[in-house]
Amino acid sequence: MATDLIDATSVEQDYLIGMPQLALGGISENWLLKECGHQHWLALAKSLNLPVPSFVDEHNRKLYAAFLVVRVSNAVLHRVTENSRLSIATQLKRVSPSRSYSRHDLCLEEEGLSKQVIAQVELLSSFVSRHEEGNNQSVARNEMLKGGWSACEPASQMMAEHKKGRNLPNAEVTSISKVPFVYQPCPYADFNGADFLYFAQFQVVMDRAERFFQAGLQAFNADPSSSPSPNKPLVLWQVVERTICYYGNINLDDALAAHLYTILPSDHRKSLLGHCGRLYRQSDNALIANVITKKRYMDHPLVSFKKNEEVVLAGVEL
Repeated sequence: MATDLIDATSVEQDYLIGMPQLALGGISENWLLKECGHQHWLALAKSLNLPVPSFVDEHNRKLYAAFLVVRVSNAVLHRVTENSRLSIATQLKRVSPSRSYSRHDLCLEEEGLSKQVIAQVELLSSFVSRHEEGNNQSVARNEMLKGGWSACEPASQMMAEHKKGRNLPNAEVTSISKVPFVYQPCPYADFNGADFLYFAQFQVVMDRAERFFQAGLQAFNADPSSSPSPNKPLVLWQVVERTICYYGNINLDDALAAHLYTILPSDHRKSLLGHCGRLYRQSDNALIANVITKKRYMDHPLVSFKKNEEVVLAGVEL
């Protein structure tokens, strides 16, 4: 990958970590995606010699760098705690008149140790524009002919994933959602300043769907032949890998329907949780995202408290 990014545009940002960047059990994946998306835009502007990321095509129409694929890998987000010192090192390369690829190394600085990469985020974007003002279903690919570009193998691999993501994985999957989890986005929290459902909020919707179907997910993960038990404690999980492929967006009055399928880890370890989520636009049932997730069990005090509470309640005569 290093040779693919020899001519890449680089930006880097340092952080003193506090509550805005943290979530339960470590760095917030939602914050991380938003920040990497922001650095992708800054690096893209820098590569085009623009003072700010304001993009237009040759006809002076507004362009947005919309994401096609987001991939988080090798994540150990629990290592980041309050007052940690963190940096995100970004490298970006334009790979066509419409598409750009970036890699973001999340580096943790620990006392007495060299910086450690605790996660990688890769983003593939495409310039798009609205064909109809105010209608997010009218968005289509556009191009910027200014500047140079060249092929990049990681970007090609992500485009192949994007194409493959329109269908369920070839690996054996089992549906958990007999009825979908329906999510009605909030205009004030889920949409961005460009009036799109923000790319980082798709991850939020999938986490909500996972929690909604978690009893079934856990039962399947523990033993493929077992059936879900409503009395089983709901444990916590933290992302190790996640790939989101985007195929569309929604308008303010629309909703999302999430279907979830289990994917067993190759070694069937109970400490890992794998699933495939499919997000459909409720108005026309169009697929707008495919999300492949792998998580590890999170050993957290809140889980221990929940278990202890249930043990106490089990001994009480009602």
